[in-house]
Amino acid sequence: HGDRVHMSKRGSSLARRILHMVAINNLKVDKATKTPVNPVIYDYYTRKCASKKKSVAVGAVMHKICNIIFAMLRDNKPFELITPEEHRERYAAEHPESVNPAA
Repeated sequence: HGDRVHMSKRGSSLARRILHMVAINNLKVDKATKTPVNPVIYDYYTRKCASKKKSVAVGAVMHKICNIIFAMLRDNKPFELITPEEHRERYAAEHPESVNPAA
């Protein structure tokens, strides 16, 4: 069992619990409209669940949320819900030199 990777317990347990609550709340589906609260995170979670256990997929969602929070703090920008496709289009428009024309 030495090849399995587990979530680190070295950080703040309070921060980990808060990230877990945020992840679970982002995965909820609105009962009235039957749509996810955060469709981008929910889609990411369902893709992860196809190949991983649900608890591992929630851990991946927690990591993604942590990365989003870090980017918001780093760039001093508010949260904006965009799909990965929209993000790629915006990045290509802002950085035309980095777009690979052959792909």
